[in-house]
Amino acid sequence: MKKSFLPLLLLLTLFTRPAFAQIDTVDNIPMKDKLYGLSKFWSEASQNFAYFDHAKINWDSTYQAFIPQMLATKSTWEYYELMERFCALLKDGHTDLGFPEKLLTHKSRYKWIFIENFNKRFIVTDIPVQYKEKVPLGSEVISVDGMPAKEYAEKKLIPYISSSTEHVLWNRAAAMMFYGTDSSKVFHLKLRSPKGKLFDYDYQFHTYGTKWVRRNGNTPWKLLDFNMIDGIAHVKLNSFGDEKIIDEFKKVLPQLYAAKGVILDIRDNGGGDSGIGAEILKYFTDEKVLVGSAWKTRDNVAAYKAWGIYQLRDTTKNRKLSAWQQKVIASAKNDYWYQGDTMTFNNDIKEQKIKTPLIVLASNNTASAAEDFLIILSTLKGRATVMGQRSYGSTGQPMPLALPALSQSRICTKRDTYPDGRDFVGIGVIPDMEIERTPDDVINGKDGVLQRALKEINKKAK
Repeated sequence: MKKSFLPLLLLLTLFTRPAFAQIDTVDNIPMKDKLYGLSKFWSEASQNFAYFDHAKINWDSTYQAFIPQMLATKSTWEYYELMERFCALLKDGHTDLGFPEKLLTHKSRYKWIFIENFNKRFIVTDIPVQYKEKVPLGSEVISVDGMPAKEYAEKKLIPYISSSTEHVLWNRAAAMMFYGTDSSKVFHLKLRSPKGKLFDYDYQFHTYGTKWVRRNGNTPWKLLDFNMIDGIAHVKLNSFGDEKIIDEFKKVLPQLYAAKGVILDIRDNGGGDSGIGAEILKYFTDEKVLVGSAWKTRDNVAAYKAWGIYQLRDTTKNRKLSAWQQKVIASAKNDYWYQGDTMTFNNDIKEQKIKTPLIVLASNNTASAAEDFLIILSTLKGRATVMGQRSYGSTGQPMPLALPALSQSRICTKRDTYPDGRDFVGIGVIPDMEIERTPDDVINGKDGVLQRALKEINKKAK
């Protein structure tokens, strides 16, 4: 069951990587195209979106309120920003808008500060070397242009972010703290150093790169990364988007069989194909069938809606509704669902199984099909301990959508739950041992979660 997570990550990358293109804010597509884009997105979401109960809005009246706002836009960029705000009201990480890539110019601008979220506090985790004395790593952003940092995020950033969960919403707000198109704009920051000293710092984008205190030298990305730590196998599964990872995993099986324990690390896994993760889990259990998430999707049957409207007009008091009447009334209320099969995977591998202690590391970045991996694991009672932070909290099947001036956009059409019907979308899969990231660990290059996992394996292996 394929569930690509790339469009969302691509959009986020545009605003978090050190260098990105400047944006043309003059281009202006015809108003009829803007109104069509707004209407098309509203219409498709009305029929197919899976999480209106999470959004908690009246979608029709919201659409009506956005029409005059769209009529007031004067550029393609303003159209895109308004569409972002409209989309963000659905509060879903698998429902998002494609970026207007034609607005990207050939000029680059470079980010000269990295800020991360720690419990709604915005902490500087990297800075150009020439500013390391002025802006100590670990300093907290207190205000931006005179506005308290939390309020700034809530008013200037969060209204444009599509997210199912609070933790991801604030992580992304920190990453795109200086979202905007004006390369010459100076942001006036007030910060508090780790020692408690308040100081000012004026920030702006630059037209050239810099040398960083922490993140100089690029470590090549690998589909699977493996190392042995004191007899314990640490296997990083960085994506389920390519079946080659199964072959990469099989190559390290001899070391896994010999290890006193295995740590599967999916903290940076943004998803892909749920079946790929299931294939890897088969090596850790004798269960004949692996059980994953249950799912449903909205079912739009036009005749049911028509019949349901007439049923809703019947004002007979205390009437008993038949199953058919309940069904068509639900359809008229756009609340009629097709119940899909619970995901299952036959464990048909013939190779030796790995019996040693297993720990799985997860984080806020563990998303989509990687969350399905955690759901399968939750049904293998006692086989593994999950450690780290709660997961991204968004999965499902996005429906591609073409909108004027935008690259491929998406609407989530499939609602996933635990096999017993409990929600994890909008919450995140909560680990057995929840361990928060700390600014000190990030800044000093420590991996506190991995260290705790190694200790836990050693305890279990005794």
